Amino acid sequence: MTILIVDDYEQNRYLLEVILNGNGFATRSVANGVEALEILGSEKIDLIISDILMPVMDGFQLCRKVRTNPELCMIPLIIYTATYTSAKDEELARQLGADRFILKPCEPDVFLEAVRTVM
Repeated sequence: MTILIVDDYEQNRYLLEVILNGNGFATRSVANGVEALEILGSEKIDLIISDILMPVMDGFQLCRKVRTNPELCMIPLIIYTATYTSAKDEELARQLGADRFILKPCEPDVFLEAVRTVM
């Protein structure tokens, strides 16, 4: 199973890679939604984990594009954010089609539980 990590901060991507790779998942990492769509168009991805606040294309826009694309719409998507943390932000993410909304930082065990549940 391959998980696509979308976050503009290299340290955040690295942390998720370590957690996920250490638990048997393969990962790919990119810095924004445009790069994510390029990967999604050329590789088999089983789960997307995306930050919201990113340059070029944010996580809300990425979620909308994934959910409206017939070839991608079945890929589970987790929003993982430290900036947009209100109930309204979570509601918007859910309306756009996010399967989960997780606040950073999150304990690794709780995060992995969410990943396994969504997959």
